[in-house]
Amino acid sequence: MHTITLALGLTLVTVAQAQPFLIGDRTIDFFDVARNRTITTDIYYPGVASGGNVAVEAGEFPVLVLGHGFVMTVDAYANIWNYFVPKGYIVALPTTEGDFSPDHGAFGADLAYVAQALQAANVDNTSPFFGHVLPATALMGHSMGGGASVLGAAGNGSIQALVNFAPAETNPSAAAAAANVLVPTMVFAASEDCVAPIAGHQGPIYDALTVPCRAFVNILGGGHCYFAENNFNCAFGEFTCGPDLTISRAEQHAVVNDFAGLWLDHYLKGDQQALIAVLDSLENSTRTQTDYTCLSTGVINEAMETWSLAATITSHQLVVMNLQGNAWVQIVDATGRAVAQRRSVTSGSILDVSALPAGAYRLVLDVNGVSSARPFVVVH
Repeated sequence: MHTITLALGLTLVTVAQAQPFLIGDRTIDFFDVARNRTITTDIYYPGVASGGNVAVEAGEFPVLVLGHGFVMTVDAYANIWNYFVPKGYIVALPTTEGDFSPDHGAFGADLAYVAQALQAANVDNTSPFFGHVLPATALMGHSMGGGASVLGAAGNGSIQALVNFAPAETNPSAAAAAANVLVPTMVFAASEDCVAPIAGHQGPIYDALTVPCRAFVNILGGGHCYFAENNFNCAFGEFTCGPDLTISRAEQHAVVNDFAGLWLDHYLKGDQQALIAVLDSLENSTRTQTDYTCLSTGVINEAMETWSLAATITSHQLVVMNLQGNAWVQIVDATGRAVAQRRSVTSGSILDVSALPAGAYRLVLDVNGVSSARPFVVVH
């Protein structure tokens, strides 16, 4: 039997956190039997203490799997784990394909495999991550790793979001693969990137996306290598093309943290206010030039709305109440995916949700281009 719980006015949070988590780290060799391939991965996570091989802090945490840039070592991405782990994320960085002749397709498959392996670790009582992994994962990457993250995300229904930094075109083509990405995607670029310029790399990748929620964030005055910490190989490559950088590395990191942090807090942690905040930033930030389209664009303050939901528990139905006008309705799951839709909904309309799996959802109503939402939960 299904039970419908209305969560009106409540904010659902994954982890209660009084202060930032400490950063633990360990290295795990994952083995992909199908490809007969070992994927050595450095993992940073909320720990009971700082340091190597410490126990994971109590709680369950979403996962970020990050692909490194061309001939860049994963320690260049300390800025990513130093920001996201204290917020309650697990950050995994595969170290494969670090030489001068990388296999982009294999690297994309590595990212996808590590994402699946960490989800499997949640139910493996021999894993240090047993019971600590939320069913919420994003693929990420920088430069070559950004392109590879698109390859790993294409057709991949087991992840919930994609975020990449100055993704570079790959072989096979990341731009071609982008059309098959299934999850909300944020693509970062830098206006002064002369290593992987927007026109030949991030632009075509973003333009090929078809997902209903996607965003392009061009950081003004920023550079290709500023998405990471200082790295000799990246810096040397950038030096040869001479970018005209007008912001600092720290300033570029701050933009990444602000936008990607909110995007991931929404799509991996279900934070509704984070989506409203990131959409506002996409519209109004003076640090970036942006392009975006999102299902939830225009979601406004729910407290100001008059419409409501009533649950008919025995028949697994929702009733829309006090609605002014005729609305288009979508039901959106916790990952941001639309799982049902209906047109011409009016006050008193009955919506059958008996086929929905257990989980948290939002009912999004659109009346004349203005949207608002109500959360509800289905439990068995």
